[in-house]
Amino acid sequence: MGLVLLKILTMKKLRFLFLITTLLSTSLFSQQKVKLKGVLMTNDYHEKISWVKSKPTPLVSKDFTVNANSVKNIQIYFGAKMVDGKQVIMPIRLVNNYFDKNWIFFDEVSYLLGTRKEIRQGKGIVFKIKDKETTRNTIGVGVNEVSDIEAIGEAEKLIRYVIDNKETGLVVRYIDNDKNQYVDVKVPKGTKRLKKHFKALIKAYNQLCKATGVKQQF
Repeated sequence: MGLVLLKILTMKKLRFLFLITTLLSTSLFSQQKVKLKGVLMTNDYHEKISWVKSKPTPLVSKDFTVNANSVKNIQIYFGAKMVDGKQVIMPIRLVNNYFDKNWIFFDEVSYLLGTRKEIRQGKGIVFKIKDKETTRNTIGVGVNEVSDIEAIGEAEKLIRYVIDNKETGLVVRYIDNDKNQYVDVKVPKGTKRLKKHFKALIKAYNQLCKATGVKQQF
């Protein structure tokens, strides 16, 4: 019976991402499957953690020829695991990936949101996050700097603003406060793709919390 069911599922070409919660707990979720749409999932079998991530939002034109992970991008994610027999949904985190030919050594990221007119009139909305623990690596002839912080404070406000408001312009500034220098990136189509990917991740987070009985929502 099990083999027949497996063949049927394979033939249907499922379009949704299934989070099979038996990977997290054979006792609590042996019969559960949760449909999570529009997100990415990876499993760390060593640590028994499932990572659920938004699709990375590239801060370049849509016609780029490289993978979205290989250009400046923004992403949010969370993890799910069992701790002492209890289901734990980890806090959402915000990731800023900076790829370029030269280092900026940023310790702060500033997000300026608003239409061109609003920004010129000084009416743009600004969110700033600081991270003194930005990681840095060389990749081929380029460099990669990554900020990965919990979505609290300004980071949480940014996510909520993007989700709850209409699409608008976006300029991301990577700042090195020690040397008083920065790099500005004007994002094509502003918050359009960012809003889409953020909403999908937040929906998945709330959906999984509800399905697993964890009393928390974003």
